Amino acid sequence: MNLPPKTLRKLGGNEAYQLAMYILDQYRGTSVSCRYTIPAHLAGLDARAELRRIVEAAIVDVVLKHAVLQLGILKAESSKPTWVQLRSLDMRKHVEWQFIDDSTELDYVLREVTEAQLDIQFPDLEAQPGWRVVILQKASSGTLEILFTWNHPHCDGISGKVFQTHLFKSLNSERGATTVQELDTGVIQLPESTPKLPPPIDHIMSLPLGLKWTANTIWEENKPKFLCKSPYQADWAPIVTSPYKTQFRVFTLNNVILAKLLKACRVQHTTLTGLFHGLTLISLASRLDKQAAVGFRSVTTVDLRRFIPRNPPKYPWLEPEETMGNYVTMLNHEFDPPLVSQVRSLLTSRDVADQSLPADIVGLVWSAATKVRGEIKQKLETGVKNDIVGTMKFVPDWRAQMKQAAKRPRPASWMITGLGALDNEDLPDNPPRDDAWVLRRGQFALSAETTAAAIMISPMSVAGGCLSVGGSWQDCIFDVTLGEGVMNDLERWLRQLGA
Repeated sequence: MNLPPKTLRKLGGNEAYQLAMYILDQYRGTSVSCRYTIPAHLAGLDARAELRRIVEAAIVDVVLKHAVLQLGILKAESSKPTWVQLRSLDMRKHVEWQFIDDSTELDYVLREVTEAQLDIQFPDLEAQPGWRVVILQKASSGTLEILFTWNHPHCDGISGKVFQTHLFKSLNSERGATTVQELDTGVIQLPESTPKLPPPIDHIMSLPLGLKWTANTIWEENKPKFLCKSPYQADWAPIVTSPYKTQFRVFTLNNVILAKLLKACRVQHTTLTGLFHGLTLISLASRLDKQAAVGFRSVTTVDLRRFIPRNPPKYPWLEPEETMGNYVTMLNHEFDPPLVSQVRSLLTSRDVADQSLPADIVGLVWSAATKVRGEIKQKLETGVKNDIVGTMKFVPDWRAQMKQAAKRPRPASWMITGLGALDNEDLPDNPPRDDAWVLRRGQFALSAETTAAAIMISPMSVAGGCLSVGGSWQDCIFDVTLGEGVMNDLERWLRQLGA
């Protein structure tokens, strides 16, 4: 007898906001990919079946650790969507293997597959969890790429990092994957007990809001379009809801360059996140004239797990840093017209696009980077007080809210959303065992968000390895050469500063 799914709780504010964007086709997917060197005894063609068994069992291990990977969403198109507990999971609908010819470049295939996966929608939200894994392997290579893509209502970007971390640990556990269920049928039975679904942050802790700050924030989010006039909004990239297509580009920098960049950031009292903001400012200021953009606003995503107490009384099992869920917020940065004018005055008769940065402009980069770092530091000291996530409870219907957002000016020109470094137990100075899985590379990617920042920059690294920098934008809002130009600028200037 097929039992109906068991309802759990309504989606929290952040979850409902993400779902509304998905339902309205303002967003489609997020992904984190990791590249592994696989154990020697699993590298040959004759070991393919055993490799597949081990990897899929490890994926099931992770699924069984995280409730959000086991749930559907009931009444997703209503104003009150609800999480539902599923009875089983057909892995054949979630895991796909692609074998690549030895003559084909893996990085090229990965970029194409990532771009395609970001835009593929998730079917049957009520009966099927919103995630999938694509595994890329060259025919006779000892390298495996595991791409995890998911629907943001289930969890945030850091959750993708958690998924890959737990997958890495499962692959490297002495027993291999610990799952005992047979995978021959492709269907796994999920636990009958009520899953430990991560609660919304406002169910765990207080999110204090000042009256004046709250009133100003709600007004800014809801004021009539004719009053939306700011030198910081991205009028150069008006919101267009369709056609929906993500453009994704990516580059990597080796660990030597990364180490030098981190050292330079410490000297300048900033971070890589600040540096990305500073460089993107210069790139867009050089590629857009004053008529297009007199000032700029950018965004940094901030992980809220650092503020959430471990093992809170109502949820004694909760370990925020190990949890897949939606615990992210956003912090705005503004670069005012005088600063942007100063940047452009230094660019007069010197086109830095496709060129190295001169010393005076490098100084402005570091100045902007330090400003951003100071704003992030202040946010970390303030914590969850006066945070935008705290105002989400005032929105009764997120679909209606996001429909209105699509009619307003684009609020920001770019977003920096990084995952930091993925831990790697097998660093270069600690040679791995022959039977170990070794992490070599990580990649973070986002689909376009039609109502959010025009360009999404998504850095991620592996400890002891390279830095990967992704860049995403909606295909129709500006010429592809602009997005590619910004990515080329970032790569060239990061190499210059890390030389």
